Amino acid sequence: MKLRAVAKNKNGSLSPTIAGLLFFGEAYHITEVFPNYFLDYREECDDKAVRWLFRTHSNEGDWSGNIYDFFSKVRTRMDDDIAVPFANRRDGYRVDRVDVHDALEEALANALAHANYYGRRGILVVKKGKELTISNPGTIRVTKEEFYAGGNSDPRNPNILKMFGFVNVGERAGSGVDKILTAWKEQNWKKPEFDFSERSDRVTLKLEVGQVVYIPGAADLLTERHVETTKTDEIENLSKEQKVMHYLKNHESISTQEAMILCEYKTRAGARRLLDKMIQNAILRKIGSGPGTKYVLNEVK
Repeated sequence: MKLRAVAKNKNGSLSPTIAGLLFFGEAYHITEVFPNYFLDYREECDDKAVRWLFRTHSNEGDWSGNIYDFFSKVRTRMDDDIAVPFANRRDGYRVDRVDVHDALEEALANALAHANYYGRRGILVVKKGKELTISNPGTIRVTKEEFYAGGNSDPRNPNILKMFGFVNVGERAGSGVDKILTAWKEQNWKKPEFDFSERSDRVTLKLEVGQVVYIPGAADLLTERHVETTKTDEIENLSKEQKVMHYLKNHESISTQEAMILCEYKTRAGARRLLDKMIQNAILRKIGSGPGTKYVLNEVK
């Protein structure tokens, strides 16, 4: 009842709702209500002698043919060509999924939730190499501007969208288009193309997938390493006086021993001569005497 998959009929007994029938029913029962209902997934190649490499559809008879089982069968095959390089998060766990995977699932769920099941030709998903096309009957019910802006979705089958939400798929509050566009932009892939054909009363999404180049967490770690390396290179190019001043910007004081190591002197005498020179030039001032002597930046009054 919570899913709105069933509802009480006139006799007071429970019967499947339209959404419940589509989501959980059997294809032969679904086609009694929607004669043109058909879900089709194909994997094609350039060889014209081969019709397809793989195909599954709702009329096969060896599975239910409903939209949830179709989604479950197809979701694992759509992202086979998304190449995720080996990378670790900070906690050491392997990164197997990125936003593109979630966006692909959302694209399929959107097509199933926004489809007009009274329309012709049904749902068609075609995968050819790194190209993926998802097409559903029924045009969008908002303007193109609202469609791309998101947050103002008007799904044709809101209860189906709600059911997908219960399995953590799909954006209940909007069309999810922004999520798809953002995920592709992160990877610097070709921008997804939407075709709204009023003549054929269909919406078609064309996608290209490839090598993942952005991995959250792992990318952050690489950025930090790059910054650290850059800082080290910059410090190496500084003069000895500049190295001491750079050090003192991040530390309260410096000792002769620390200056010797920092400036790569072989003896403490060389470091002491440098520090004395900087005192003469009013850059540093000395605090204390003997082994506990410290040097600090000379405050300009």
